[in-house]
Amino acid sequence: MDLIAIVDAVISWSFALLFFLVPLIFTSATSELFEFNKMMLTYALTTVIVSAWIIKMLLSGKIIYRRTFLEIPLILYLLSHIISTVISLDPHTSIWGYYSRFHEGLLASFSYLLLYFAAVSNLKAGMVKKIFALSFISGLIVALWGIGEHFGGSVSCLIFTNKFDDACWIQDVKDRVFATLGQPNWMAAYLDVLILMLVGIETGIRKQGEKIINRLNLVLIAMFFVALLFTKSRSGILGLIAGLGAFAVLFFAKNRRRIQIPLPLILASLSFVLASLIFGLPFSQIENLNLEHFLATRGKTVAVAPKPAQPSGYIDIGISESSDIRKIVWKGALKIWERYPIFGSGVETFAYAYYKDRPVEHNMVSEWDFLYNKAHNEYLNMLATTGTVGMVAYMLVILSFIFWIIFNFQFSILNKFSNFKLASRFFGAQTSNSGEPLNASLVLGLFAAYVSILVTNFFGFSVVIIGLYFFLIPAFSLALLRPLPESLSPTKTKPGPVEYGLILATGVVALMIFSRLLNIWNADSAYALGNNLEKAGQYVDAYRNVDQAVSLSPGEPLYRDELSYIEAALATAAAKEKSATLAGELTDQAIKNSDAAIGISPNNVTFWKTRTRVFYQLATIDPRYAAMAVSAIQTAVELAPTDARIHYNYGLILGSTKQYAAAVKVLEETVAMKPDYRDAHYLLGTYYKEVGKTDLARQQMEFILQKIGPDPEAQKFLEENK
Repeated sequence: MDLIAIVDAVISWSFALLFFLVPLIFTSATSELFEFNKMMLTYALTTVIVSAWIIKMLLSGKIIYRRTFLEIPLILYLLSHIISTVISLDPHTSIWGYYSRFHEGLLASFSYLLLYFAAVSNLKAGMVKKIFALSFISGLIVALWGIGEHFGGSVSCLIFTNKFDDACWIQDVKDRVFATLGQPNWMAAYLDVLILMLVGIETGIRKQGEKIINRLNLVLIAMFFVALLFTKSRSGILGLIAGLGAFAVLFFAKNRRRIQIPLPLILASLSFVLASLIFGLPFSQIENLNLEHFLATRGKTVAVAPKPAQPSGYIDIGISESSDIRKIVWKGALKIWERYPIFGSGVETFAYAYYKDRPVEHNMVSEWDFLYNKAHNEYLNMLATTGTVGMVAYMLVILSFIFWIIFNFQFSILNKFSNFKLASRFFGAQTSNSGEPLNASLVLGLFAAYVSILVTNFFGFSVVIIGLYFFLIPAFSLALLRPLPESLSPTKTKPGPVEYGLILATGVVALMIFSRLLNIWNADSAYALGNNLEKAGQYVDAYRNVDQAVSLSPGEPLYRDELSYIEAALATAAAKEKSATLAGELTDQAIKNSDAAIGISPNNVTFWKTRTRVFYQLATIDPRYAAMAVSAIQTAVELAPTDARIHYNYGLILGSTKQYAAAVKVLEETVAMKPDYRDAHYLLGTYYKEVGKTDLARQQMEFILQKIGPDPEAQKFLEENK
């Protein structure tokens, strides 16, 4: 039995499973249906791949490691992340990633780098092509899934509710599909990659002398195009256009002596145009110029109700444009960078740092109360959280791959630079007898896909499957253009007791990692169920599940934060039932768990808001806890000085403790931040009355009626306080 061959097969097929399963896997059993499960699977398969790689080296009796052009940039990238994590606002989050995103924490980045080095050291061109084949099968499933959603039948709902409809989603999945990826823009970025890879494959087939285009590939391209349009992702469309443009430019630059437009590029472009004419593009100026809209409205008179006239100065922010919101978030990201210019606020800590530097105008958009845990621009997010050093390292990774492509394909514009010995050694390509780089067209397709990722990341942020492609497209390109050196070929040796002992130790460590991953998954599942039960007011069952999550993963502060509020609610219920001993025990546990959560993540505004709720709840048992609630919300205000919601709650708590003068001052600041905040105006009016300023109280109610809209409570207040 050839153990080395078996281990090689394990490595190769684990990579194939990675790209086949990650786009597809999701489950409703966890707190986050999509990204959490994709990240856990990535960790598991990374463990398999790296363990098999180590065992392969032990069986061969030598180091199997390939030095590449990305080695130094990736090491610098990792070092920047390590330093940023050490000095982070929240090291726990920086290590594991922001909870609900999970991707791009230090452990995730380390996994991607391990996968890159394992791929370049072990994968051959033939296996890379098999990985692509499985990727396309997975992509076809995703595309069909999304197309079904557009027409009202979601396979997800069939799985969750046994009904083939779209009723299981809160989101309008018919309008913007996301299939198994969790969000339309993420699905679009994924489909961009697959489309451009197929364009490269088809171009390569034609250059090898094939007269007939592979019809299956054309069908796949068409399906992916249609599914992409159904996401209505503007960033996805722009990414695809940029990728097709990059492919065309590089193809023509390479074949400049013989101008020939590749047929697959023509067909892909025609498919794009045809699908756009049928289903439309997601740009407001032209979104109705398509056959689908024409057929849906043919013979129908669409009545447009006139917008009712509003009083002068009426405040109506309506539904804000995503581009307008992004500009505000980007402004905040730059402020974070100005605050932490060298190493950033810490890997994946945007959610905490943004609160501190959140532009006040964010209060005047429709998503004013949303928590932004990403900058919605990968580059600004990197700049804010890892600083100038992290951003330079990140750009070095990108530029190294771009220049590697340039030097491998010897484009005339940079021909003279390719003659440098250092550049030739660093970026040189393995070529065939004709001088044509092996699998050149496919690599150009991969590079075009890489360009599409750079574009979609500009308007959003990376997720697990895109992260995998970002780090492994360079590895696949290297495998296709430069075969593994003979020196890296495994040799059959007879391992001794030491080698077998190390193989056993590798297996044990792998099993320990699997056990830890299973615990994390089970803990999250228990937390998800407990959180849902808490929202439903079923505190006893919620306590049982969240307590289990804490037992399985005691270092996760989110679980302790959730448990603290549940225990506070149970303490209140116990006090009402005259169970003083139980109420006291639950009170102590609630405070202990809140302390633990804050101790791990002292800059997490959400935890301070929960702590406020905990003490506000406990104050119904013992009034001395009211002061602690005030202290907690004061800290939240310090961490989020421009958040109107937190200011409002601060004013509310001050008022509940009869500190009306202080409450008035806070609420005046609140309405200045958000002039259309009806509840803040109303509460401010009631507190003005409490301090004897009836005229000012009436002004607040009149403001509501004149500037915000009809309001029976405000009208009643005015009638009662003439």
